[in-house]
Amino acid sequence: MTHHSAAHRQDDTHHPHWPLATILFLFVFLIGAHCVHRPETWLHIRTGADIIAKHSLPHTDTFSYTCAGRPWTTDTWLTDVAFRLLYHSLGYKALIVAKGIAIALAFALLLPISAGSPLVAAAVLGLGAAAAWPGMAETPAALDFLFLALLIRILRPKKPFSWSTVLQVGLVELLWSNFDSATAGLGIVLAGLKFIKTSINAEKEDRLRFSAILIAATLGLALTPRGLGAAASIFSAASYGPFPGSELYKLFVFGGAAAAWVCLQQEFFLSLTGALLLGLSLLTPGLRPLAIMAACPILTLGLAHFFTPLRCTVSRTAALALALSLLCAWHWRAVYDAYGPAAGCRGPKPAMAGAIDFLRSHEIRGRMFNEPETGCELLALTLSRPVFVDCRAALYGPSFLKDARLWPERFPTLAETYKFDFALLRNRRAGYATRILDQDPDWRLAYADDDALVYLRRSGVHGRLVADLPPRLAAPGRLWPDELDKPLSDPKLQPQMVAELDRWIAQSPDSIQPLLLKAYTLDRLGQPNEAKRLLGLARDRLGNGRDPELTALLAAVLEKRSQTTDALQSYRTAARTARRQGDIELDASTSLRYSEALRRAGDEVRAQRWEKRAKSLNPQRSPE
Repeated sequence: MTHHSAAHRQDDTHHPHWPLATILFLFVFLIGAHCVHRPETWLHIRTGADIIAKHSLPHTDTFSYTCAGRPWTTDTWLTDVAFRLLYHSLGYKALIVAKGIAIALAFALLLPISAGSPLVAAAVLGLGAAAAWPGMAETPAALDFLFLALLIRILRPKKPFSWSTVLQVGLVELLWSNFDSATAGLGIVLAGLKFIKTSINAEKEDRLRFSAILIAATLGLALTPRGLGAAASIFSAASYGPFPGSELYKLFVFGGAAAAWVCLQQEFFLSLTGALLLGLSLLTPGLRPLAIMAACPILTLGLAHFFTPLRCTVSRTAALALALSLLCAWHWRAVYDAYGPAAGCRGPKPAMAGAIDFLRSHEIRGRMFNEPETGCELLALTLSRPVFVDCRAALYGPSFLKDARLWPERFPTLAETYKFDFALLRNRRAGYATRILDQDPDWRLAYADDDALVYLRRSGVHGRLVADLPPRLAAPGRLWPDELDKPLSDPKLQPQMVAELDRWIAQSPDSIQPLLLKAYTLDRLGQPNEAKRLLGLARDRLGNGRDPELTALLAAVLEKRSQTTDALQSYRTAARTARRQGDIELDASTSLRYSEALRRAGDEVRAQRWEKRAKSLNPQRSPE
């Protein structure tokens, strides 16, 4: 049944509902503040530093020695500068807070549009924020929420022409274009929809006046370094993959399309804005977060046609706050806790900081090999050191990026082609990717911590330093501790193994892996009390098991100590965390070890189930 009075109230002036607005703002801020990080953030920080230092925008690439001199510039120069200033002055957490405030304000700005159903509007916007979380990393895309919400608020009201509206649209579009010129092309689209709506039944004079809004938006985009040409980049927006909440996107697509059809005559501008963005998001997955937010107001208005609006009583407001709290807890568990450590960017704690300090203290120079996932972070941490590759896919091209991502199979060819002097790699132990360097006599491991490994090339500029490095009995790039069994069975090598682990602990005192390996070693050498102490220290540092590789290693050490119950629990935690993070190799390897441990514990039924799961994963590399 249609409630005409409720529908009519949607034409009211935008009046904020402060209790609901406050609850929604806090919820969205927490979602944004506790979201994943992305490596592109470091690229923007580094680009901002260069813009400030040179007082000009980049025109060619200077960050990578493999692409040096190729044409390249930034579409987000104002964001880059702002990110650099915030990071340099207040640290990474300032970026998180600023981004969280911008996104929370964007969703709160859309709440008063549905004046007849503020409680439903707050619920829909909260659900939309939970679904739009992939766009909430510390990147220019996070600011798009705010600019889009501002334009919707400015252009949606059905009121006579005003030059203040023209000024507001032009100013918002100018800011949006300099913060993120690629996505700012949407502002011209919204201004065009407003012009079409006002021109349908308007006189010629009114059409000319309202065309000033479209002209102002176009000028706002044109007055940027790349001009109107930047709008073409909107179709290259990055995709975020099948993360938790992706199923909610489908709900907003179908629900938003239906609501747009129902409300088309009453809310032409909002209906076409939501429908158009949802349509674009089907072609460009990177626009999905914005499309979800744009669909929220029209969804609320559509629901008001079929359901009686709920009065905002204290009990209902409290119930909404409780529901959003539960949704926030889901987000923490399913998104932040699972994907936070695996998104390629650790945020406040750079994963490569320890390795960079080693390079600086030992004056390591020359050509560096690095993986695509770490290039952007290295650019920000080493302002004068060019990288091999980073996250700019369009600059490097698909063929080059394929070789870089498949480096464990193609490293000898890459090293010969590009003449690497050292390699800085992520310490990813599942699959033993660094096997090819450990087995190559021309390369020697010089530094290791939980996150990074540094290898030096004997035939490179650091040949003399390589000659002074002692041989390694342990390979930090391997997952399981079984590799230590062979040297520990030789009494002559036992002191050497203990000394090596002690040097490793001294070199990276905050690392967990050498503590676990030393505990394993001391148990084999008949020193269980000292092994127990080290194991307790490692478990305290590991915390809640967000690092599945180290949790799996802990399980193997516990199993060797016959602490079967704790070992089985750690194996299970590691396998499930690896599954949530999409790490197929680690999931397969840990599931297989877990099945073997279950079989030794006498649980054959569960052992067969986990063994079947491990074999069904079929990872690219066999489990270590």
